[in-house]
Amino acid sequence: MKSTTGSKLSLVQVLCFILVSFSGIRFSEAAGDQIVLRFAGNLPVNHFVTRGQEFYAKQVEARTKGKVKIEVYPAGQLFSDKDLIRALPNGAVDMAEATCAQWTGIEPLWLMFDLPYFFKDRNHWHRVVDSEVGTILKQEFEKKSGVKVLYWMDFGSSAFASKTPLRTMEDFKGKRIRGVGEALLKGIQALGASPVFLGGGEGYLALQRGTIDAANSGLSSFWERKYYEVTKYISGPDFTLGMFVVMINKKKWDSLPADVQKAMLEAAEEAKQWGRVESEKADTEAVTLLKGKGVEVYDPPATEKARWIQAVKPLAHEFYMSRGGDKAKALLGMVEKID
Repeated sequence: MKSTTGSKLSLVQVLCFILVSFSGIRFSEAAGDQIVLRFAGNLPVNHFVTRGQEFYAKQVEARTKGKVKIEVYPAGQLFSDKDLIRALPNGAVDMAEATCAQWTGIEPLWLMFDLPYFFKDRNHWHRVVDSEVGTILKQEFEKKSGVKVLYWMDFGSSAFASKTPLRTMEDFKGKRIRGVGEALLKGIQALGASPVFLGGGEGYLALQRGTIDAANSGLSSFWERKYYEVTKYISGPDFTLGMFVVMINKKKWDSLPADVQKAMLEAAEEAKQWGRVESEKADTEAVTLLKGKGVEVYDPPATEKARWIQAVKPLAHEFYMSRGGDKAKALLGMVEKID
């Protein structure tokens, strides 16, 4: 009797174990129905580019009715902007938002985005990106990178934050200036300075320690990264109009259902337009806030700016075509026809 009762209890226990196991499997499968994508970024948490990542994540989640959850990791929490070049194609992260300048080793045609004083203004910049030029730049990159481009994201005006004023070309001579990307570093050199390649998160400390004299970055970045604590001068707004790009690992993209891909591309167009508005607003607000901290924001007069433009002008043709060949030449011809 004792052994029979024991057998019954064991059978109950076994049945309970089986039920729990099957429940666990069903729960696991249900959880697995949701697609989770890790989205890496490098800008500070409150920066509009990071908010753009969050905006896109929410749009995708809404359009897929929660089927896709995008987890945003800003401020280099997963990888620095320099490391994303390897991490994203290798699948170490699913998605990333990074400056186009970091990827020109893979696709030299993307050097266009960092050519100083290349675009006439923001509207011209957007017309170029939305034209066949932008389509070709995406396609050429995707052939070589193992990455799918989702959308372009405006970064906005770049300038120089410095410890001493940079008002004329003579002021640049001998200065060590941080920059990222071949075209921008060439532009800094053309102004007479010594370019120093540093990631976005390294500029503040380098300025504080005196290892560089100035840094090129976006106006909004100067505010969010608190450059006003280590510099008191900003010169040359609109030296470049920086472009970021939102990408996804190609194998991951190809594994997604067609309806999810469609939703993500629709959300991408919305995020691109959102970014354009927020970028311009962020630049305007940053200038006001920086001035409130006692920073001098200096846009050189037309005669001096003409000298800067003349100094960097060869980059648009000689340098760009030396890196991009006949395709670069063709793209420059297409841009010239866009008003």
